[in-house]
Amino acid sequence: MKPKISIIVPVYNNIKYIKECIDSILNQTFLELEIICVDANSNDGTLEFLRNISKKYNHVKLIISKKKSLGYQLNLGIEHAQGDYFCIVESDDYIANNMCEKLYTLITQYKVDIVKADILSFKRSFFGRKYTYKYISNDKNLYNKILNENDRDIIIKKTWNMNQSSIFNIDFVRKNNIKANETFGASYQDFGLWFWLCCFYKKIYFHNEAFYYYREDNINSSSNNKEKVYCVCDECDFIEQNIISDNDQLRNIFYYAKFKIYIWNLYRIEKKYRLDFLKKMANDFFQVSKENLSLFGQNDLKILKQITYDPNLYCKKINSVFDKFKKIFLRYKRKICKAKQLA
Repeated sequence: MKPKISIIVPVYNNIKYIKECIDSILNQTFLELEIICVDANSNDGTLEFLRNISKKYNHVKLIISKKKSLGYQLNLGIEHAQGDYFCIVESDDYIANNMCEKLYTLITQYKVDIVKADILSFKRSFFGRKYTYKYISNDKNLYNKILNENDRDIIIKKTWNMNQSSIFNIDFVRKNNIKANETFGASYQDFGLWFWLCCFYKKIYFHNEAFYYYREDNINSSSNNKEKVYCVCDECDFIEQNIISDNDQLRNIFYYAKFKIYIWNLYRIEKKYRLDFLKKMANDFFQVSKENLSLFGQNDLKILKQITYDPNLYCKKINSVFDKFKKIFLRYKRKICKAKQLA
């Protein structure tokens, strides 16, 4: 019987977490699904585990990827998927047992291209796992309604680019030839894929409920690797080469999204890399026309002007102790404001 949902699981050396991940998918209340594990030749016992699982369950498929690339593995999974819809579950995370049932109901009921739900992140603590509810949207007005192409800019500005908490219409993705960037490793390909998806959807729906459990304490995760300094730049180049080059209407929102992810990356990387990254940022934005900065706020424009004018001076500023405490204060202030807005 043809599955209705294909769950794509990109895998590489995750023996510590893979069983919990696969068990959560096998225990879904929605039964008309296939599980496609795309393994990049794991050598820590993960591949052997997946081979045994695929022999035991007919709806579990194992594909060996010739590249250690999250983007390549996702594209390979989508290529082999037989479902009408697909979800992505990373191999160190897990999902609630009703995730597929709920997302399938929503996407078929509202007849949209994408449904995105909220997330529960977790990490270890002295008392066990500590869970934190994370909203996929910073704007409560985007939830629980069908949104269309006219909402594209606000969606890119106000939502998280994580794709794992979603369900996608596979025909929509294939028709528009949407791909993830196939750079080495697992380095922020979510950003390029999400932007591409946003460029072509016709209808989208954000659901204010969490089904996806996102692990934040895996030291091998790309989000914890501070030396991957220029990976976000690679994603922006990928977007610009594949989408923006032929679509002037998307340039404004692209440069806004690029600026925001560059700033996020600036504070993520080690201090020793910041000056070189700021010089790269200054160079990348130096020739961007003012009309392509129309979505920038006044503070964003002020920061960009400082960086392009003197990256050395801006580097000294953000590396200061004062700036560190200022960022901590503003971060907690934003959290409080966000909680109030979404309450």
